[in-house]
Amino acid sequence: MKKLPAIVLTFSLAFLVYSCGGIGEKKAEELDVSEFKTEQVEGMYEIDIPNYMKEAFDLNDDASLQFQNIYKETYIAIIDEDKSDFIEVFKDLNEYDDGLSVAGNYRNIQMQYFTEGIQIDERSEPQKMTINGMDAEQVEFTGRVPEVDYDIYYLMTFIEGQDDVYMMMEWTLANFKDKYQSTFKQMADTFKEI
Repeated sequence: MKKLPAIVLTFSLAFLVYSCGGIGEKKAEELDVSEFKTEQVEGMYEIDIPNYMKEAFDLNDDASLQFQNIYKETYIAIIDEDKSDFIEVFKDLNEYDDGLSVAGNYRNIQMQYFTEGIQIDERSEPQKMTINGMDAEQVEFTGRVPEVDYDIYYLMTFIEGQDDVYMMMEWTLANFKDKYQSTFKQMADTFKEI
């Protein structure tokens, strides 16, 4: 089971916070399709990323895709795992809920790991959705990690693919939520397996 290492997350968030000091326009961003580029990962999946985001290599060691813009304070990382291995491991541990979808189980497990070191201020109910024919669930929350003096807004999307499950993490400063929320959702909606 891959999980976000706390030290990498803390470092990344600290870098995010201090890179611009939270200064900037907060009006909602509205991007046209032409302002996105399609990024492919190892013949597995593709997703549209805003042109202003550049590939990153230090956000998460387990991520198969990582992009950021330290000036706009926008970040995305996607982790993929083998679906049958995930199901088998968590059924063996009696932590798999047969009453939930695979995406719902993946959300439950990953959110437990992800939020262990975060003080959650507000959290949405999981939203069930379909992204390019795949079952998915999405959760939004705002929280604070130790040693960072700012709240962070996260949009987490959990997707059940044919052979893999995916956790898409998008984040920015909480006071930029209104500015980037629609862009984050727009990115998530373009995810598809290839």
